[in-house]
This record gives sequence, C-alpha cells and structure tokens, in this order.
Amino acid sequence: AMSKNWRLALALLLLGLLAFAGADEAEAEDDENIEAAGDEVEEESDGEIGASEFAQTLTLFPDFPEKKFTQGEFIDVLCGFSNTGDKNFNITLLKGSLNSPYDWNMYIQNFSEISPYTEVKKGEQGTLFYRFFPDPNLDPRDYVLTLSVDYIDADKEEYRTVYFNSTVEIVESQSSLDSRTFFGRFLMLSFVCLAAVGGYHLYKRFGGKKRTKAVDPTAKSASGSNEWLAGAFIEPKGGKGSSKAKGSKKA
Repeated sequence: AMSKNWRLALALLLLGLLAFAGADEAEAEDDENIEAAGDEVEEESDGEIGASEFAQTLTLFPDFPEKKFTQGEFIDVLCGFSNTGDKNFNITLLKGSLNSPYDWNMYIQNFSEISPYTEVKKGEQGTLFYRFFPDPNLDPRDYVLTLSVDYIDADKEEYRTVYFNSTVEIVESQSSLDSRTFFGRFLMLSFVCLAAVGGYHLYKRFGGKKRTKAVDPTAKSASGSNEWLAGAFIEPKGGKGSSKAKGSKKA
C-alpha cells in the first residue's frame, strides 16, 4: 500500500510538470494557429459537444503503464488538465467506455460516470482522478478504451475533451487462471475415474468368467468307457484256477 501511494504521488507530480510544460507551449502558439484549431473544432462538432482549444490534457495510468489491464480489478487514471484560456473551466463529468476494436460504435462496457465539479481557473492546471472496473467476464483481448471529460466555461458554454482513445489489452486475472487450472485438473481426474470404472465393468463382464480346467481327453474317454461298469460284479482274473480247484475237491 505504501509503494502504491508513492507511485500515485510521483504520478501526480509528473502530471503537474507535464501540464505546466504543455501550458507554456500552448501560450507560445500564435493567434493564427489558435484560430485554425478553433475552426477545426467547429467543423468536427456536427451537433455534438466539442473540445475547447484552450483545454489540454495528459493521461497517466500509474499502476498499468503498459496499458495491460487485468479483468475484474480497479484501474486508476490520472488526467492532467491545463486551462490555457482566459476563462475558468468547471469540470462537470468524467466517464469512459470499452469499445470494439473493429467497430468503435459497438459498446462493450460503459463505466461509471463521476461528477467532480472541480474548477480549473484560467492559466492553471489540475489533476483529475478517474477509476473504472473492467468486467471479470470480459474476454482477454484488445479493446478500445475511451475516456472523456465534460466541462463548461464562465459563459456556460459546454465542452467535451476525449483525453484517451486508444487500444488497450485486457488480460486474464490470476484467480481466473487458478480456477481454470483447477477445473481442468478436476475434469481430467473425473475422466480417469470414469475410465477406470468402465474398464472394471468391462473386465468383470467379458474377462472375469471362470476358466474350465483342461482335462486329458484319453483319460476322459477311458473313464467314460468304464462308466457302464459302475456297480457291476467283476470276476477276478484267477477265476479259472479257482474253478479247477473246486473240481478237484469234488473228485
């Protein structure tokens, strides 16, 4: 938190110096260039609120200098606003949006509007703070980020300056990466478990039958041929001798 505060303070100081340098440079321009810029603004307005030629802006992202914003995290923006005219400006609105990089008129996300009602007096500079929150469900890819400031002068003339309109990258948050990794591992483990259960059932169905013991066919035929003798009286081999012995005994 301490380092973040230091970065914010340094960013504010840098914006102040840049805004001051920009104001000096603007005052050095001649009247012809100022009038030409005013004519261009009038031509571009076309019914919409245009920017004042006496307003100059600088943009800084203290925590994301590379303009790679993490989805689902707050993004802080500092806008250095210089009033180079002879009338005070009253800042009435700060807003922003994410647009499609292929069609700027296609809005992807509108951010919150802030009404600071801050006054930037003539010949002075101020720093405007804006914070937006990219939706956590945004696809990680390039978008067009548009940030604007609305203000009025002492004559109640309305102006709008788009101080940032460029391509930025939305990157995936670490929590999303961890969740996706966990979900992927969970799916893989579930698939392995299902495969193991299915394999077990297949083995039990087709490969788990008891195998009959192999029997010698000759032994089987021998035993089979003698089955009809089971329970029958078998005369001993010495039957002849015994009968002779009986005959001799009679004599």
